[in-house]
Amino acid sequence: MREIMIKNNLTGKKEILKPLTPGHVKMYACGVTPYDSCHIGHAMQAIFFDVMRRFMEFAGYRVTYVRNFTDVDDKIINRSKDLGILPLELSEKIIAESRCDLEGLGVAKAHHEPKVSEMIPEIIEMIQTLIDNQAAYSTKDGDVYYRVRQKADYGKLSNRKTDELRSGAREIVQGSKEDELDFALWKADETPGASWKSPWGLGRPGWHIECSAMSKRFLGDSFDIHGGGRDLIFPHHENEIAQSESANGKPYASIWIHSGLLTLEKQKMSKSLGNFILINSFLKTWPGEVLRLSYLSHHYSSDIDFSEKLFAQNRRRLLYYYETIADLQTASVGADGGQSLSGFHPDELLAEFQRAMCDDFNTGQAIAGLNVAMKKAKGVLLSKESPLRANSAKAYLEAFKQVGSVLGILTSDPNEFIAKLTDLVLPELKITREEISHQIDLRTRARDAKDWQLSDKIRTDLQAKGILLRDHPKGTLWSIEPPSEV
Repeated sequence: MREIMIKNNLTGKKEILKPLTPGHVKMYACGVTPYDSCHIGHAMQAIFFDVMRRFMEFAGYRVTYVRNFTDVDDKIINRSKDLGILPLELSEKIIAESRCDLEGLGVAKAHHEPKVSEMIPEIIEMIQTLIDNQAAYSTKDGDVYYRVRQKADYGKLSNRKTDELRSGAREIVQGSKEDELDFALWKADETPGASWKSPWGLGRPGWHIECSAMSKRFLGDSFDIHGGGRDLIFPHHENEIAQSESANGKPYASIWIHSGLLTLEKQKMSKSLGNFILINSFLKTWPGEVLRLSYLSHHYSSDIDFSEKLFAQNRRRLLYYYETIADLQTASVGADGGQSLSGFHPDELLAEFQRAMCDDFNTGQAIAGLNVAMKKAKGVLLSKESPLRANSAKAYLEAFKQVGSVLGILTSDPNEFIAKLTDLVLPELKITREEISHQIDLRTRARDAKDWQLSDKIRTDLQAKGILLRDHPKGTLWSIEPPSEV
């Protein structure tokens, strides 16, 4: 197993991953609240943690990954009332959509994907433990609150002092609290389909307690990695730590990882601004790998500004990748597993990839290394045909396959992907396949007539439009010019 360094937001330092159970990483990440269709901001965290999981498994660790669904929430209740359906009926519909969206983005299912509605007994048990430990109290109205000030190190994740805090309630606060900082563990509620019997009366869980109960159920009192978006650090993750450690008497998660925030054209995504891109809408226009590559070209902790230009750039980059792979597949025919071409070492790609990913899952650096390796692979394709060339081509293919399996890209059939992407890119270049074929025919006739000036002009004109020509024994081949960075 490889040594992985991770920036721990609990300590503010990079630390070596040392699983509590040697060789077995237990990881929890907060999932979505399924009150409406998921947008590409939800995909950001899902993709980054999917890649982290993949790399840890690639590095030799066994991983148990938990990602929840918050299917009991004010937003779900309010929207279900507007639609005239039960809350869980709405959430089940959105959860099914969410799973289809993530599948379209190549995000693997977590090992456990619990829902709050399925964990009510565990939640009630943990709340009762907190009451027994004097860390929580019930009110005459049937609410239960956590006593924030009794936790001496409350605020250790967000680096906030208790006296400087305001209540972090996500929902409208009900009942009377001992202290304005106390947060709800259980809320008195009689909403049909979203309330359960408890020792304190009919009600439902507060926002924070759910993750503490679910992580305990599937990962134990203490586990290795807890993740989520940076916007969840306070109050959600801070409150998770407090209630879990008060209930279990043990440290909660060893390492805390938070992904950055997303803007679209330098504005926060919102329905009111009309810049709200749903995942299912994105997938109707762009391959899922485009969104993955757009995220993974940045570090997971970075704030990312998305734009049509960025999507188009990464679609072109993927086209370049797949064209290179298709050419390598052709060149690898006849490989005998022996010696490769001197100077072409795809193992350098794997070494650089592992260095980047072992340094706090630096996917941006990993993609940069992939770009370099693609250029070197082009050098193999320019060499003369021989068993050495075939062996090198096959070695690069295997290296790209390994890297792609972790990043979740380069997993499609190259020819099918190239055809799909080409049809998407040509309209941007304002040229059609028929026009390209016509210009190639004109150039062929010019070459036959030894009109080299016209031949060169046609090549130059096509290149100005983003189309590259390559003369081949089978005829003139064309491809779309890759982005400048590759």
